[in-house]
Amino acid sequence: MSGYITVALEVLAFLAFVVMAVGVPYVRRKRGYWTDRGVPVAGGTLATTFPGVRLNERLLTSYFKHATAAVVGLHDAGRPCALACDVRIAASAMGNDGFAEPGYRGAQDGCSLVRTVMDAETMATVMPVMNECVAELVTSLEAVANRRLTIAPWTRVRKCAATAVATCVYGQPMIDSRIEAFAAQCDKALKSPAVITDYFAGYGLSDDDGRAQPPHIKRLLHEASADHHQQQLGSDVNSKRVRSNMFEFVTGSIEPTAALVTATLYELALDQNLQNRLRKHLDGVLDEHQQQITIDQLDRLSYLENVLRETLRKYPLVPVVRRVTTKPYTLPPGSGGRASTLETDTLVVVPVHAFHHDGRHFAAPEAFRPDRFPEQLTVAYMPYGTGPRSYIGKHFVGLEAKLIIAALVSRYEVHLDSETGTPPNPFDVTSFAGVQVMVANRNMRDRESSIEASLKPINDKKFLFF
Repeated sequence: MSGYITVALEVLAFLAFVVMAVGVPYVRRKRGYWTDRGVPVAGGTLATTFPGVRLNERLLTSYFKHATAAVVGLHDAGRPCALACDVRIAASAMGNDGFAEPGYRGAQDGCSLVRTVMDAETMATVMPVMNECVAELVTSLEAVANRRLTIAPWTRVRKCAATAVATCVYGQPMIDSRIEAFAAQCDKALKSPAVITDYFAGYGLSDDDGRAQPPHIKRLLHEASADHHQQQLGSDVNSKRVRSNMFEFVTGSIEPTAALVTATLYELALDQNLQNRLRKHLDGVLDEHQQQITIDQLDRLSYLENVLRETLRKYPLVPVVRRVTTKPYTLPPGSGGRASTLETDTLVVVPVHAFHHDGRHFAAPEAFRPDRFPEQLTVAYMPYGTGPRSYIGKHFVGLEAKLIIAALVSRYEVHLDSETGTPPNPFDVTSFAGVQVMVANRNMRDRESSIEASLKPINDKKFLFF
């Protein structure tokens, strides 16, 4: 028996020697990439110098908080990675043409066609469809509100968002059976984003029935592609690009809408005074029995805009953004480090959540304060990213979230269910599904208050009949 133990110990000692002989020089060489350039290296990053070990968003935020330099050297799955701790570098990485998303394959990738068509005019075009989807959501909550039941906003808003984006993008009404299949395919696509499934490819680029229809995003993308890119790319590449844009837009607009609305309702449920202030603001702009909200009314809902801005500050839809240098990038003067240039193909990480919770840019960053806007709008505020590669669904998500919050808060009260619900985790979008709120009909509360007031004289006299 002792012989087996001796052999085992010898094997372990040999393996330890191999690890030390191979691993230590490997780690030193990796760390030397940054130290040779005069860039400080974050501590505790040993594991990420090895292939397959990725940096997570919460860890990156922690490195940002303890950073003393404008750039901190890290490794992500063995690849050199620069953490942007200076807002100037972050803004450049998000908006400079010398940066691209990881996986960038050259000039033909370019910027998404969605950005060329998702303007104010397009929003006005798709808004009636959004209004219908939101009205259906609000109506579905009527029985819930009358009984003051608890719901998970994530689930209901997600279905509303799926219906709206499918109808607005493809111009095809979505009945319950179809929208369920559509949502299921979106879930499948999100798990395998590299593959555009046959389901999405089956939605053709032209209108098959030939009947006049209001413009939708599919048609606008097709027209924009034909107008601006047909000669450069050719029809086959062009069609693939349009389908890719639609796929990216559809799958990237559903969960962000659900997350933004859920986080907003969560914060409003936490602070009833803030919720009442927003409701009073809405009552001053919207009509009591109005079924659909107009663009003009949305433009006048400035406090609602600030509430959503603050939600996106506290719960950015993408807590960490990754970019890759497509050409050498010169660090701004005074940013530190002997090396003044990041080489081509260097991974640059922008910790959006950390910037949004940095007291140097936002006073009392952990507090939910819509009144901080618009005065505290700075370059450190980047919920959708900035520049030509900012989030392509930002206008769509922002518009739908405004419509949903305006319709819900003007009609219902929301209260937090702390017994069964859980707070949202900005680093885990699936956690938003755990938020629970109790929905109550505000008109019922008004009626109850009126009845109670009318009965008060009788109750005070302590008799029922005169």
